[in-house]
Amino acid sequence: MLGNFIMKNKTLVVLTGPQGSGNHLWSKILSLHQDVFGWKSLLNNYWEAHRFSEPFAEYWKDPSLLHKFDWSQSQYFFTSISIPLGIKSNGTKRCPNVVQFCTNAQSLGLTTKILVIGRDKTILKNQQSRIREESTTRHFLDQLHQFDNPSFLSYELLYLYKQEYLKSLDIGIPIAWYDERVNEILEQDANAKYIGYVKESPLDDGNKTGVPFPWNPNIPSTPILKDTDHAYDEGSNGKCC
Repeated sequence: MLGNFIMKNKTLVVLTGPQGSGNHLWSKILSLHQDVFGWKSLLNNYWEAHRFSEPFAEYWKDPSLLHKFDWSQSQYFFTSISIPLGIKSNGTKRCPNVVQFCTNAQSLGLTTKILVIGRDKTILKNQQSRIREESTTRHFLDQLHQFDNPSFLSYELLYLYKQEYLKSLDIGIPIAWYDERVNEILEQDANAKYIGYVKESPLDDGNKTGVPFPWNPNIPSTPILKDTDHAYDEGSNGKCC
């Protein structure tokens, strides 16, 4: 009875998202607090392989082994996983089961909380295609609807608002938003290499003059309105008679 009571006062936060959505970035941020048992070795390296270094890596392969983990080390625990893991052409691609992992942890008396990380979908597609040789977000979406009341974290909001964004989060474990290493971790936005400057856009004139656009000018198939004899004529801009 005492053991179950002690475990019920412990929280395990599970961070997950598509490949390339910021798993390592958020793992650093959420492992900073001294009271959180997280991916501490990642704080000493720019990057590490999840399968070799993440503290719960072996338990993601077989969640039924979670009862063997030493839960006496902290009150707050943090782990992360991308869906899927690996690369298909290497024969290493697999989809860890987040719900199964959380269910096994809950059976031990722990409170679990799922955090879902998001990043610009075009950047995700480009990053996955470059490294994974295919877009893999579909595998994460297959599991997303199974999650019980997840909280959503934004890659872009983290870089834009930094400490202020971290201060606003209530995720079940303490966050060291005040740690000086936050600025070091966020020093370079990895999104920048995927973005090119646009010299002009069809909507520029609308923003400058306030003239409304009934159609999206950025869509090539957008019809061009013209002067007609009647307002009801096909393609009319409404100026007639």
